[in-house]
Amino acid sequence: MIFDPPPWQPVHLTRDGAKLAHIEAGPLTPEGQPLLLINGWTGDHGIFTPQIRHFSKTRRVVAVDLRGHGASDAPEQDYTMAGFADDIAWQSRTLGLVKPVVIGHSLGGAVALELCGRHPDLAAGLVMIDTIALPSPDAAGSPEIEGLLAGVGGPDYRAVVREMAWSIGCDYDHPARRQALFDTFILGPCLRTPQHVAYSALRNMIRHHDPVPAARACRIPMAYISADVPLVEAARDLELLRELCPQLVTAKTLLAGHFNTIEVAEQVNAMIERFLAVGLRSRGR
Repeated sequence: MIFDPPPWQPVHLTRDGAKLAHIEAGPLTPEGQPLLLINGWTGDHGIFTPQIRHFSKTRRVVAVDLRGHGASDAPEQDYTMAGFADDIAWQSRTLGLVKPVVIGHSLGGAVALELCGRHPDLAAGLVMIDTIALPSPDAAGSPEIEGLLAGVGGPDYRAVVREMAWSIGCDYDHPARRQALFDTFILGPCLRTPQHVAYSALRNMIRHHDPVPAARACRIPMAYISADVPLVEAARDLELLRELCPQLVTAKTLLAGHFNTIEVAEQVNAMIERFLAVGLRSRGR
């Protein structure tokens, strides 16, 4: 079973001495708001391959590689949610993106929320996909989360990241298809992400980042698409997110793991299409 890898060549913009990668697709005369896609922890833009192929038929699509991830530079520095968000705000302005709909997968969803809260005039809408947007109070210091952080900072870093990526994938799928998807879209980016990037980003998200101010400031239409992943479900607090963002709408992909953007792309694409057609009519709060 063979899947085509992403065909796009990354383009780089330089900020603060670091090259930040993105890919761009879409027609010369696009319809509707552009899409701005943000990858997750130890991933790259390839996780959105089906979405880029689908939506670039009619819209301008820009998919970034977070600083330290994919084809972006990985300087020795602190990797914070605010830093990621400010990078992407700068990229958006530099690329002339006007009122994009921001879509983030996993950690990219938390970055997207921070982006839209810190830069409230930037986006037209926000979609988070299986994101620990607001960590549950019980999850922050749990043995599972602390064990993951210790493993990512330890000598078996790549084995830990590989095992985690596999364990939260689609256990409902045919084993051969699941393995092919993992090998094509997930394993390579995971193993290429430097340890200092992965550890710093995870530590800052778990121990130092407070997403509540960004959520309070985010007034644009907002959607959350979850997956069948008990670890993520236990670690997030969607009820608090609903209290802070009453404009939030939620959905869940059926029989799919954390990488549902590729596992069940047709479900995710349909949900995003519906949000673009109907959800953006909401003015938020």
